[in-house]
Amino acid sequence: MGDELPSGVDSGGRMAAYRPRVLLSLLGGFRLEDGGAVRDLPARMQGVLAFLAVRGPISRTAVAGTLWPAVAEERALASLRTAIWRLGQRDPGLATVVGDCLALSARVGVDVQVLRSHALRLLTPGPVRDADLRLPPLINAELLPGWYEDWVLSERERLRQLCLHALEALSELLILRNRYAEALEAALEAVRSEPLRESANRAVVAVHLAEGNVVEALRHYEQFRSLLALELHVEPSERLMAMVSVSVPEARRPAAAAPARAIPGRLRRHRPGRTRRHRSRHIAS
Repeated sequence: MGDELPSGVDSGGRMAAYRPRVLLSLLGGFRLEDGGAVRDLPARMQGVLAFLAVRGPISRTAVAGTLWPAVAEERALASLRTAIWRLGQRDPGLATVVGDCLALSARVGVDVQVLRSHALRLLTPGPVRDADLRLPPLINAELLPGWYEDWVLSERERLRQLCLHALEALSELLILRNRYAEALEAALEAVRSEPLRESANRAVVAVHLAEGNVVEALRHYEQFRSLLALELHVEPSERLMAMVSVSVPEARRPAAAAPARAIPGRLRRHRPGRTRRHRSRHIAS
């Protein structure tokens, strides 16, 4: 069509922000949108696309061995070939094959990749754009909830740790720009995700001290100290004690127990290593 504009160029001839036509969401659940319409895929096809989105490009053998771990390699590869063929028949162009490797098509946008890129920009040494000094979207959304394959549990924990480090880094960067309210929000998001994480609680204390709110810093420190004593029977590290004691020498003295519920967030969350009964989503060949 002669009136059709080149991809990525708006009506004024300027480069427009790239928006992929196909969107694959893995945070909060599997969802595939093509041109605004939600596509329904069988479980085995979902598994292939999700795996390629977080691990690809990757060899066929690695894909087959991970998604069909309970069967022989030859049978796993046959199951993978069938899944890829059916995926191509149903939704052509979502996956690409280059030699022995499989990858997600470049035309598919993935929310996990966007979140990872944002987090890594915050963690990379050097100048950070003001546009990146914000809470990444879906920062605390769980990767593929209800999926319990080993590779999902591993990637879920990997992403969780990356996001926690990014939130702490974001808080520190915002402190340097005197944007204390936003810095505190980022630090509290990290605490809400993992109440027993000392570096997250240290970030909260750092914001209060930078803003001159010594009483708030001491209050949060005592709440965290009480929670550690209640849950783990340990004391905060010397590093955290030193942060508070510089401003409040009395912080080193034993304190009365503070209500553990004062720290936001759930006390416990599922860890991939914990034993739990569930029905595996492993795909039958």
